Order: sequence, then C-alpha cells, then structure tokens
Amino acid sequence: MKFARRKDLPPETRVEIIKAGIKGQGTYGAMTGLALQYNISRAFLYQLMALSLLYLSEMFEVESRETTLPQMDVEPLIVLLRLEGKCSISSISEILKTLNYQNTSQGMISELLKKYGTILPSTLSSDKEHLVIFLSDEIFALGCPILITIDPVSTAILKIELASNRNKDTWQNHYEELKISQFVAKALASDRGKGITSGFEAVYPQLPWYSDHFHEFREVFKLYVKFEKQAYAAILSEQDCLNKLKNARSESNQKKRQDKYEQAKQYCLECIDLYEQFEQAILLLIPSLYFINSEGKPNCKSAVKDDILTIMEWLKELHNEQINEQIDSITNHIDDITTCYHQVEEIYQELSTQIAKEPLSFLCMAWQHQHLSNQASGASKKYHQAEFEFWLNCAENMIENQDVNQDVIEKVFDSLDEMVRTSSLVEMVNSLIRPYLNSCKGQITQETLNLIMFFHNHRLYKSGKREGSSPIEILTNTKLGKHWIESLFDTFALDKN
Repeated sequence: MKFARRKDLPPETRVEIIKAGIKGQGTYGAMTGLALQYNISRAFLYQLMALSLLYLSEMFEVESRETTLPQMDVEPLIVLLRLEGKCSISSISEILKTLNYQNTSQGMISELLKKYGTILPSTLSSDKEHLVIFLSDEIFALGCPILITIDPVSTAILKIELASNRNKDTWQNHYEELKISQFVAKALASDRGKGITSGFEAVYPQLPWYSDHFHEFREVFKLYVKFEKQAYAAILSEQDCLNKLKNARSESNQKKRQDKYEQAKQYCLECIDLYEQFEQAILLLIPSLYFINSEGKPNCKSAVKDDILTIMEWLKELHNEQINEQIDSITNHIDDITTCYHQVEEIYQELSTQIAKEPLSFLCMAWQHQHLSNQASGASKKYHQAEFEFWLNCAENMIENQDVNQDVIEKVFDSLDEMVRTSSLVEMVNSLIRPYLNSCKGQITQETLNLIMFFHNHRLYKSGKREGSSPIEILTNTKLGKHWIESLFDTFALDKN
C-alpha cells in the first residue's frame, strides 16, 4: 500500500489518532488497523505517539528543588549506627565522612562509645524487688567468657559481664550482685555448666535448677535430621544402582550389578525403617514435653517422666549405638529434665481455687496453642492460631461477666507465661550480641556490653507477642514513651548533673 504525506489531517484528527494509538498499545494488529483506517504509515503513527508523550512529560514535569536535610548531632548518630546499625567503628567513620561531618576519626568514635559505656551499669537495678527465674548462659569472645542472665518473661538482660573465667566463684558473685540490685531468683534454667549451677547453688541452696531442654534433647533432634538425610541418600543410591543394572549388557556385568543393587536395596530399607521408627518416637516425645496435655490439664512430673522413659525403651529396640548413647544421657538426667513441671502443677492448683476447672482447662489449651504458634510458621502456625481462637471462645462462653472475663484470661495467661523449661531465650539474646563480636573481631569490652544491654532493654520489639513493647517496659510494667536513643542521652544528662 502506498502512503502519502497527509497535510490535510487537522490537529483534532491527529489527537484522536494519538489517543487511539496509546489505547491500542499491546493489542496485536491495533497499530496496523489504525494506519489503514487513517491511510497513514505506522512510522508516522509511532512518531505522533512519541512526540505527544514527550510533550506531555515536559508539560507535567515537577520542577526539582535541591533540599539540604539538617544534619543530626554526631554523637547520637554514632551510637545509633553502632547499636541499631551494628556497624563497625571503621564503617561509622566512613559514613560520617560521606555525610560531611567534621570529626570522623576512628579514635574519636571509639573514645566516645567507651565514655558512654562507662556511664552505663553492667547490672540492671530496681527500686523494688523482682522475683524472677534466671536464665543464664555463657558466650565467648576470643576465649574470654561473657556471662549473661536474663528474665524470661520480659527478655530483659539483668546482668552482662566480661569475665576472666567462668568458675563457681565468678558466677556466685554474678548472682549476689543481682540480689543486691533487687533481682531475686525463684529458680535457674541453664545448661549443665558446672560454674553456673554450683555458683547458683552457693547463693540459693534451696531453689530448683531447671535442666535446659534445648540442650538435653538437641543431639536427639540432630540424629533425627541425620537419619532423614541418610534415608533419602539411600533411596538415590538404590535408584542409581538400578539404572546401572538396566544398562548392563554382559552376563557377568549383570550379575555383578545385580548384587550391588540388592545390597543397596537392603540398605535403603534399613535406613527408611530406622528413620520412620525414630520419627514416630520423636512425634510422641514432643507433645509429652508440653506443659499442658491434650485434656487441658497440667503435665505433672511423674507423667512426663514415665512418657519419656517409655519412649526411650522403644528407641532401645532399634539397636543403634548413636541412639543408645543419647538414651543413656537422657535417662541419667531424667529427674533434672522433669523438675520444671513442678511449676505448672503449682500454678494450676493456685488458679483452680479462683476459676472453675472447665474454663480453666480451656484457657490452658488456648495458652498452649498461642505459645506454640509463636514458635511455628506456615501451615503449622495457622493451625495453632485457629486452635487458640477455638479454645479461647469456649472459655469466654463459659464466663458470663464480660468484665471478669478479660481479667480471668489475663491472669491465667500471665501466670502460665512465667513457666520456663528452656534457656533458648538466652540464645536469642546471644544472637543479638554475636554481630557486635564479629564487627570488632571478638575484641569486645565491658563498656560495649553495657551499651548493648541498654539498647536491648530499651528498644521496642517489632514483631511477635511482645510487639510494640521494650523488655524494660514489660519488666517494670511502665511505658517509657520515648525512643531508646532519647532514654540513653537522658541517662547521660542525669549522670552529668
């Protein structure tokens, strides 16, 4: 088709062509049809559209204005980068140079952080006594132990110190300083570190020690993962041997590969059988460790002990040396493992004197599923959330007075939240400290630990059941109403005065 220059097309028609062209973008054949309709070339059509879009962009372009943001004071910025940003001192210096700050030397930054860390204490203090369960642990920086104790309900760090050793005397002083600061223990949850347990016993000889389930059963769950990998690897090996057997041609080669396939098949069956039986035992073990059983009643120490020992007896029948080693460890420590279940029995007995047993059982079930949903993800999390809502609704329907209803629920949940059977929360705090150790290549100081402790205790949680609250707010039941950096510099101001 021959095209000619269309000087006769008025501006209105050209606008209609442009509108139709823009509207038809992405539609197969639209441009060709439009060109035929107006007897114009597609090149001319695309030129019209491009020029129109260019003119429109220039017409509606917003005039750019350069704005200079006010610089933040250098000292709060340094502390913010170090704690919130987890930046190394060299990185902070480079950032300050980029932002055109005057004094950006690493020596200045280091001295400033050291000065602030010196002002802050290594032990949290209070004007009233707090009865808490101590969660204690040790982490290491270039071989030097860092002793840390937290409160499990609020996750507030009560004391953190860089020590020369981790023996009994050091831990004893650690707990005595906490007592002086108005933090008195109800019990201790920790691993089997001799320094931790003997130091605590020296200060609180009559109080219980809760063996840490996280450490007690960690090797068992490692075996579970190992057996699963072995089973899948054996399946792949069997399939590989089968493929090689199918490709064999000579009779001697077929016989050889047939024997290898039979061996691989037998080994595969053994691995799958071991994994499946071990998995069944694990699936029984996990709910037996819950504080609340399937009837909404407390899991008492004797019942948990019987369940664990029964499962261990089943596992012995697998005749596996690795499993037997873990069975011996668990059975030897069974009394320590089950000591923590005294908590739920005592709390349930106390609550049953104030609340009818049926709604109390429903609330216990709701708490259990809420607790599990905080640790789960995906479909498992949705299941526990749905179960939580179901049991909570059941309890609410049995409590007629709405005002009493909410008070009862809060009382039950707050009481059950105080139970502890693992020091895994300390591992969470350890994971907070670890990036700072990495950024300073392990050369941590007590002043830096003091800053980390203040930051952790005063920052707001951004997710989870503690979302919107800081550990210090939960511990003291008092809202701060300010950002942690403001609280930090308020502390510095008070110290100067």
